[in-house]
Amino acid sequence: MKNIVAQQAYRPEIDGLRALAVLLVVSYHYFAVRGGFVGVDIFFVISGYLISYQIFADLDRGSFSLMEFYAKRIRRIFPPLLLMIVATLIAGWLLLLPTDFQSLGKHAAAGVMYVSNLLLWTEAGYFDAPSGYKPFLHLWSLGIEEQFYLTWPLAMILLYRFVRTKLSVLLVLTALSFVLSLIATVKNQDLAFYMPVTRFWELAAGGVLAYCTLHPSAIPGKCFDLPVGRWLRGYSFEIGLSILVAVVLLVDKNSAYPGFWALMPVIGTCLILVRQPESVFKQKLLTQPTMILIGKISYGIYLWHWPLLVLMHLSDQTSGLAKMIALVLSFVLAYLTYRLVEIPVRSIAVTRTSAIRFIVAGGFATVLVAVGGLLFSSGVLHRSWDEKLIHTQYSELATGCAADARPDQTIDYAKMTLCEKIKHPGHPSVFLLGDSHAFGLYQGLEPYLDGQDINLIGLPAMYCTPLSLLDKRATCAQYNRWLQGEIIRLRPELVVIFAHHLLWAEDDHYGEPQAYAAYIWQAAEQLKALGARQVLVIGQMPTWVNSLPHNINLNFLRKGLAVPIRTMTGIDPASLNVDATMIASRLPGVEYLSLREALCTSDGCLTTVGDQYPNDLLVHDYGHLTKNGARFLADELIGRKILTLLK
Repeated sequence: MKNIVAQQAYRPEIDGLRALAVLLVVSYHYFAVRGGFVGVDIFFVISGYLISYQIFADLDRGSFSLMEFYAKRIRRIFPPLLLMIVATLIAGWLLLLPTDFQSLGKHAAAGVMYVSNLLLWTEAGYFDAPSGYKPFLHLWSLGIEEQFYLTWPLAMILLYRFVRTKLSVLLVLTALSFVLSLIATVKNQDLAFYMPVTRFWELAAGGVLAYCTLHPSAIPGKCFDLPVGRWLRGYSFEIGLSILVAVVLLVDKNSAYPGFWALMPVIGTCLILVRQPESVFKQKLLTQPTMILIGKISYGIYLWHWPLLVLMHLSDQTSGLAKMIALVLSFVLAYLTYRLVEIPVRSIAVTRTSAIRFIVAGGFATVLVAVGGLLFSSGVLHRSWDEKLIHTQYSELATGCAADARPDQTIDYAKMTLCEKIKHPGHPSVFLLGDSHAFGLYQGLEPYLDGQDINLIGLPAMYCTPLSLLDKRATCAQYNRWLQGEIIRLRPELVVIFAHHLLWAEDDHYGEPQAYAAYIWQAAEQLKALGARQVLVIGQMPTWVNSLPHNINLNFLRKGLAVPIRTMTGIDPASLNVDATMIASRLPGVEYLSLREALCTSDGCLTTVGDQYPNDLLVHDYGHLTKNGARFLADELIGRKILTLLK
């Protein structure tokens, strides 16, 4: 093999591999295929391989131009991206509610400047808006790729100028990034997921493969001449594909990702990219015309599929038919983008002269779209129909205690013990346990019980199955053991359990042997055995698709209708079905309070407790109580029930 190659010959199987990657990503977003998100890792390796091959080949020939390299990246990536962002902003202007539209503008600016990953990292957290509300969420990976493209060529120029053993340095750089990824995945998973330094190793792995392809003599020990090496090379596709299938089946959104898990798609992709003797299976799978076509338009599919799905969701078009329309439309738009934008723009040659024009044009367009996005996000640009809408940002300060039990957090049990202060010695004590829904209820229940000289101790835990010692998250299991110890120590007159039962019944980390409804009753009885005199389980809060403010704005105020006191429009029917399941599994000796029976009638479910919005809405999002909503429930329902039980 020649050590100096001007340009790599077209390899159709790489387009087939791109098709596989984008189909995995789309299947994850549209059909919740377990580990489909590893398609992004496949893209990382492919990009690192192809870009590095080009850089190394040009450096070997002494013809590498940094300006031309950046111009080619702009020519390849920017026009379809710009088209998608502008089209989504126009659709957002017509369809989205104010807060959603302002968020869209902010993320458009980040997307066009290739820093979406950094913005998303700053927003990551328990109370962050769900990913389904961010049409440009998928641009985080493009941000990492562009940050790699900015820094990698500079590093390779230095490598070629000052280093003799280039492969060793490449391996060290890749290993350092991988080690940082491992550490960050344990310490701060959001950082590990979004930061370029913790994801660069995946692109760099493709770079190492590209260098070895161009310089096979650099591989020490002639390892491919050994029997194992020849076997590995001969069956590299089959082995690599098996690894990809395995990782898709094994990982899910709750896995410690990227970390060690990301090694599997990276290694699998590298093995598939290795040049090998003709593989019939490889040819049949990856070089089929359909796979090659999908691979050629894969960039467009990746750009269009997510914003279309989110815009449907934010417009309350959540049916299976709406999802299929978005899916088909994403492929159609991707093909049109490829034929009408990508091919014509790529036909423009990049020379030393035209490179400057590409860079200037790209910079100008970036500034223009970024400024527009920031104007939208600032709220300076008003739409006449927005004036009558409820602001969807709820900003009431919360009081009380709650444990953040995410795997990368450490619970300070000393501080949690301070939350057990008895304000009224000699009077009954009530424990309030559960999740963030219990934390919201505390805002109204604490002043109500305080007025009755009753002690309320709130110790809910975020991200945890309530009370479960078999929760697959070690932090949660440990916290729930601590709670049991506090029940034994303080022996409260009453324990109240309030949680988003619908969520925990479907949570991947649920580890109990029986169904959730049966489990929660057994857990309640166990609390009585530990020393709690009585236990009250509060039923599922009726929840809303998207959010209650969103539903009122979209379905009523935007149509010129008044805010309904009750409605079934926008209610999540699954949340209304939990009550029957809970009651069917109920055990004697534990009290139960149905919120569905209290809040929902034939006219619909309660939406508001006053006329000052959003503070007087019952909930400020899909189901978390506002402070005024919590006070209403405490005064009219839950507080009274507690007083009855304590008599």
